[in-house]
Amino acid sequence: MSLEMVIVAPIFVAFLMLLAGLGRIVDAQSQVDSAARDAVRAASIARSEGGAQSLGKEAAQQSLDGHHRCTNNVRDDTLVSGDWQPGGQITVTVHCVISLSDVGFIGFPGTKAFDGKATAPIDKYTFRGGGGSR
Repeated sequence: MSLEMVIVAPIFVAFLMLLAGLGRIVDAQSQVDSAARDAVRAASIARSEGGAQSLGKEAAQQSLDGHHRCTNNVRDDTLVSGDWQPGGQITVTVHCVISLSDVGFIGFPGTKAFDGKATAPIDKYTFRGGGGSR
């Protein structure tokens, strides 16, 4: 009985650590996708391209705040792009790096990068200036 326990216990613990590591990966990807969705929605109702960049970054950062998985801030260079006009489309990409160093002994890399991407139409009815009326 004790021999079986000595053989099975490390395998069982390694399996639990594998599940924990995979759960962290799935959770991190979910957080990044959610941040991208929040950011693209905020950017799609902005009144200017600069405002879309600002609102998108702010929404992504707020979405990731409080989630301890991501170890980096939202980067400006991967955030908002698209066809900036009423009825056009805007795409937001959010980048996140998580640390897996505490489960590295079972084969996970030290860090893993994730990208979340979301696309939305730019609101046709948002006032964008240019002499027209609301």
